[in-house]
Amino acid sequence: MATTITPTIVNVNTTVVRAPTVSQLQQSGAIVSTGGTTLATGTYQYCGTLSAVTAILAVPLSLTGLVWASGTVTATATAALTLATGQTFTTTITGAVPAGYNGTYVATVTGANTFTYALAVNPGTQTTPGTYLPANAGFISNSATTFFAQGTSVGTYVLELGAQTTAAAAITALQTWITANSQPQVFYAYLIPANWDASSAAALNTMTANYESPSGQTYFFITTTVSNLPGYAANKAVFATVPSPTQATTEHQAAVAFYQWLVNLPGPANQLAPMSYRFGFGVTPWSQISNQTSINTVLTNYGNLILTGAEGGISTATLFKGTTMDGEQAAWWYGIDWFRIQVKQALANAVINGPNSNPPLLYNQAGINSLLAVAQNVGTSAVKFGCALSVVVTAVPFTTYTTANPSDYNNGIYNGFAATVVGQNGFLTLTFQLAATQFV
Repeated sequence: MATTITPTIVNVNTTVVRAPTVSQLQQSGAIVSTGGTTLATGTYQYCGTLSAVTAILAVPLSLTGLVWASGTVTATATAALTLATGQTFTTTITGAVPAGYNGTYVATVTGANTFTYALAVNPGTQTTPGTYLPANAGFISNSATTFFAQGTSVGTYVLELGAQTTAAAAITALQTWITANSQPQVFYAYLIPANWDASSAAALNTMTANYESPSGQTYFFITTTVSNLPGYAANKAVFATVPSPTQATTEHQAAVAFYQWLVNLPGPANQLAPMSYRFGFGVTPWSQISNQTSINTVLTNYGNLILTGAEGGISTATLFKGTTMDGEQAAWWYGIDWFRIQVKQALANAVINGPNSNPPLLYNQAGINSLLAVAQNVGTSAVKFGCALSVVVTAVPFTTYTTANPSDYNNGIYNGFAATVVGQNGFLTLTFQLAATQFV
């Protein structure tokens, strides 16, 4: 076949390599709702501000009566409640007269349409019953208020599971949703209603334990108690917070750690910081007076709580001590996850771009070397970004691997990469040896 000759001297061939979109998984977390919003069951919505959360809250429902007796108010709702007797929920009473009935309270369901809440002082005979915030809407409101009190550098999703009559049913509903939405994974973390632990701690631990493997990258921010905390022992997937006994009814202290988890955005100018001792705003710290035994119990069992930085001359509320229930520093796991997520995406990107490049990516030693360099570059970034102390990536040579696995070559499969990642920790406790000498 004759060759066509043209006057052109230089031909430039262009190939396009598509850079990967940075994974946002680790900045994606959801406040879990069970009927507390106007969202359809099984859906979720991103909220970048407190007002965005408020806009989707379930509307207040009517009350027909409020009766005070011996420090307890019995409220009667117009319609049946969505919770079973004995379940607890956070609610806000508004529009009642006398106004002393109004406020935010932890309520206990006592019947099909009745609930009670503690109120020390008798407001007097009710003349206008007002309205109440339905089950779970109070939790959503408190969580969002505390979350955005920490800042607005990151928002949160609200996941609506639909009304559930019991905490056990709600736990099952969340497990079902996560399973159905795992490919690809939607959320990195979930902020769990406090009543789930109060009513069904064992079931909650069983569900979250499905994600506690070293390769798991799903975390649950749980509000618990000093007595329930040990039940989550060794569960890597749980970041447990025991709230201050004097916290306001409008606080949700686990939202402090939840925000701090999602706001991490490791980069060259923004290294991953330890979760321990991060400041918290809009929350009431534990008082160490008369609470030292409980505080020590929580920290010894790898729970978390809000104290002040008084030991360092800092009055700001501070998160102690930033650990998951397996005893590891939470940021250590975050850094390991960061490498796993980023290296997976980088390698997939290289393989997809390979056939569209010139020269193309081929299954040979040069191709393995090219992919090895991609993985090691991610490891180098992990170290620079504070996600790891060191990362070493290795690859089985082409000849060695294909000799041992000839069918893999035929199928385009290569399972020869490995990485050793040394996670990065922060300081939790220091011991200073002081020698005091008398002047002679």
